[in-house]
Amino acid sequence: MRTLALLTTLALAWAAQPARACDGDAMALFACEAAGGRKYIELCAPSPLAADSGFLVYRFGPIAKDGGRDTVEFAYPAATAGSLRKFFAATYTHDGVYTQSVRFVSGGHSYRVFTASGPKGRLDAGVDVRDLRSGKVTTVACSEAPRFYIHDLAGLVPCDPETPVGVACVR
Repeated sequence: MRTLALLTTLALAWAAQPARACDGDAMALFACEAAGGRKYIELCAPSPLAADSGFLVYRFGPIAKDGGRDTVEFAYPAATAGSLRKFFAATYTHDGVYTQSVRFVSGGHSYRVFTASGPKGRLDAGVDVRDLRSGKVTTVACSEAPRFYIHDLAGLVPCDPETPVGVACVR
């Protein structure tokens, strides 16, 4: 009886979760609400993630009034086939700040989804968008602490050659 009550509670909690932008059986490797809770940032991949059948997709968009995330403002790449090779992933420490990041380039911009944990437990997270012509960087910050399962990408996504420490991989 107690197990049934627990399962019912879990099912109701799951059903109450807002819709995510990840399609089908994909799960969010990175997810947060951003821009003061008006937007979402997600990196979607299948579970389990494998080199032969896996993919990675970035999704960004508005959060609906009901909390749903079914509208996608920007998605990359358009096709999932071979998408793991279109991203770069890294974990590294620089100047006392531990960073996890996934980066890609699209339409004259470089996008870097990241978490950065510094001294005294400070956490920054979000997506940096860098204009490749001007070098200007705009950050859309997470409004909440994100979840980031970057280690699921180890060995599946190329190392990032553009970090402050040089080439860095997911370790």
